[in-house]
Amino acid sequence: MKNGIHTIRSGITAADNPSAARRYSLDNGNFDLNMKIESLDIFPISTNPADREDLATTAVFFTIATSAAGAIPTASTASPEEYGAVLNLRPSDSRQIAWGVMSPAYGYVHAIVDPDHIIPEDIYVNAWSISSGGSINPVPYGVGFLIRMRQIKSTGTEGLLYQAKTNLLE
Repeated sequence: MKNGIHTIRSGITAADNPSAARRYSLDNGNFDLNMKIESLDIFPISTNPADREDLATTAVFFTIATSAAGAIPTASTASPEEYGAVLNLRPSDSRQIAWGVMSPAYGYVHAIVDPDHIIPEDIYVNAWSISSGGSINPVPYGVGFLIRMRQIKSTGTEGLLYQAKTNLLE
């Protein structure tokens, strides 16, 4: 971290299981100093010719959450009217703080970060695709991501409140 800025650069491949989100430890043990995501970029990283068909036909979904369970897609949800039956980008789930959708064939890459979040502990990153039958699958091609965060000073109460929001849904 330099001048309060922290960047995570990595990728997710077909070898990564969407039922196990990747954890990045940010917990400094101080509820007065927390992190906030300023930007999220996602992009295809595969140059393998064998991936050409998947790049042309398959959309990938991406999320960042404040708990492992919040980042895991499920085949069905408790509230399909609110979340959708299988997409699992759940904007009303307080554990999810950033979302992305990428369809390279259509030149569509979009990422959204909740502007009103605080990260008092760790973040969990995940990406997946959905088959035509509705099942959740690993990404069919490499997905790169760049997360830029800033350390912010908040009250200890704010940090504890965001931690409680995450734990409430666990």
